[in-house]
Amino acid sequence: GEAGGAEARPFITHHNSLQRDLYLRIATELHLKRMLVGGLEKVYEIGRIFRNEGISTRHNPEFTTIEMYEAYSDYESMMNLAEEIVTRCAMATTGKLKIDYQGTEISLERPWRRETMHRLVEEATGVDFNSFGDVESAKNAAKGLLGFKTESSENTSLQACSSVGHVLNEVFETVVESTLVQPTFVLDYPVEISPLAKPHRRYAGLTERFELFVCGREIGNAFSELTDPIDQ
Repeated sequence: GEAGGAEARPFITHHNSLQRDLYLRIATELHLKRMLVGGLEKVYEIGRIFRNEGISTRHNPEFTTIEMYEAYSDYESMMNLAEEIVTRCAMATTGKLKIDYQGTEISLERPWRRETMHRLVEEATGVDFNSFGDVESAKNAAKGLLGFKTESSENTSLQACSSVGHVLNEVFETVVESTLVQPTFVLDYPVEISPLAKPHRRYAGLTERFELFVCGREIGNAFSELTDPIDQ
């Protein structure tokens, strides 16, 4: 079977002796979750995974992740854990928390900035996406902000957005992401783009999810896990 857990196409290979197709795993997720269900309350794996998808300077078809699960915990404690892992690794490898990356000084001093996606987009554009009741008005606002040519590929992906949450994320990725040079936790993603995350305990339409950005690149993604089987 396929070792799933994420949205990605697998690499398929063939085992000659067994005369069967095998799939390289796209995530370490499902086996870790089984261990959690079986009573191991804190588990992780540093593992190699393979995704048969696009290739770019930011996406390698095979890469190593650390994936962690902890019972009775939430995305707040995962943020603390992420900070601690990265700062300890920096100290162990460089002996300092101010590091130079391609001429840019990155400060890993804790605590790192924590800000919601809505707030960061509003900061960058002056537009509050909470104010849109329907996807079309959000798209029109986004078009004005992003100044897309009608035939551009960006405009195509904007047109494909099926909800205000998708439009917000499109604006975030286009306008905000590259500006997040110092370590920043971007919090509370829209539910439409976070299918496996737990709904936010206070704000309808949002989830308890964060992504961690450094140097304009996403280096981590985590959430309070969705544990309601009906919702899932």
